[in-house]
Amino acid sequence: MENKNVYTGINSRCNNIIKMNIFLSFGLIVSTFSISTLTAYAICYINKYPFINPTFTKEERITRIKEYIKNVPVLIFQSTGFMYIISDNIIPYGEHSWIESFYSMGMYCCLIEAIYYVYHRAIHKYYYTSVHKKHHTNIMVYPFDTFFLTELDDLASIISIGMPIVFINISLYEQMIILYIYITTSYLSHSELYWSHHSIHHKLLNYNYCILFPIFDIIFGTYRRP
Repeated sequence: MENKNVYTGINSRCNNIIKMNIFLSFGLIVSTFSISTLTAYAICYINKYPFINPTFTKEERITRIKEYIKNVPVLIFQSTGFMYIISDNIIPYGEHSWIESFYSMGMYCCLIEAIYYVYHRAIHKYYYTSVHKKHHTNIMVYPFDTFFLTELDDLASIISIGMPIVFINISLYEQMIILYIYITTSYLSHSELYWSHHSIHHKLLNYNYCILFPIFDIIFGTYRRP
């Protein structure tokens, strides 16, 4: 019993450190983003699939790389700030059983899709030109096009992935797994490698608004099969 209390006390203190340390939040966001990017690039490399649009001229490649270098730090700093703000809702590691982890992560992903579906569909209807048209510059998309976004689109993506923690109890590790999955698959969804759910959205515009799981596209009739 004494050992269990000691473990609980240490675990609680570690959790408080995670909640209070913005530098740790920054490190976790950068690490997860970097690993996801490397994973997506490696998968493209193994499958001999271009990571960046092969039809781009040298000037277009340079322009897109500059835009990426400008956008990604903004995305990371926004993510760090948002993660720090919501860190009070993170539960200690080990509080969930495996079944509870899978259930919580599944519910968390459902909320991500719900929040982003509402935003994505609304932005296509009301503020497409000023906010979202930039992301649809190219009809044929490649992984490097994933973060070709305006600042508002950046923020909407962050809120969609981070906000569910207000309603669903998950640990930091569970959140990092979800973040890794969503960043990696966001890259790969801008390709034809494994599924073309999102590439169809870039071609048809008014269909397939969900990020990864087309739950709400199916429910509300905006789903189009590959």
